[in-house]
Amino acid sequence: MGTASLLVPPRRDEPELLDLGEGTPADVQTSFADLWRINRYLGGVRSLTRHLYPRLRDQAGVVSIADIGTGSAEIPALIARWAARHQRKVSIFGFDLANRNLDLARSFVQPLPNVHLARANAQTLPLAAESVDYVISSLLLHHFDPDGVIELLREFSSRARRGIIMSDAERGWLPYIGFKLAQPIFARSYLTRYDGAVSVRRAYTPDEFRQMAQAAGLNNARVHRHPLWRMTLVADK
Repeated sequence: MGTASLLVPPRRDEPELLDLGEGTPADVQTSFADLWRINRYLGGVRSLTRHLYPRLRDQAGVVSIADIGTGSAEIPALIARWAARHQRKVSIFGFDLANRNLDLARSFVQPLPNVHLARANAQTLPLAAESVDYVISSLLLHHFDPDGVIELLREFSSRARRGIIMSDAERGWLPYIGFKLAQPIFARSYLTRYDGAVSVRRAYTPDEFRQMAQAAGLNNARVHRHPLWRMTLVADK
């Protein structure tokens, strides 16, 4: 899988520096600060929360959420603070494979008792079937090849009682050029500059997302496109 056209380059799968363990702790902290700035101001957070928040508003009691590939856990922290402001009860689990990411994440969630962090492989989550209400992710799926994405979607759907919400970048020459132009403002770390460009080339298109969701058996999945080349796969159960 990896369709190409005039505006969409073929998918190129190569590792990102953060995934390879590059950088000092200070480098990693700077890169995650970049990522949060990009997500906050260039639509990444909105592309996830616009689908999650209405579902949280509609449900009574404690809603459990698993954030896979949580990184610095700023998204779980954001959701927890939103829930407190809107008098909603949530319990959020942030899973990440990298200990150094979790070390950084603890500083963001330390004052939030309803956010819990754990080291875990996305492909073998320590969660029983239908043990959380929602499984979410941001900028995770492009790290896996198509077969891996299909398996993850099956895995995530099996763990969720109510549904999954997966947000990611959209592959294309326009987002690639846009990222390059935005680097002086949003990408201060060399890790972000390199990994951001690689991420756009590793990302999928909305049609590819739909095909992978169908292959995973998520026949009710919908892929929503958002400004600044973000897309979100939503599959309610």
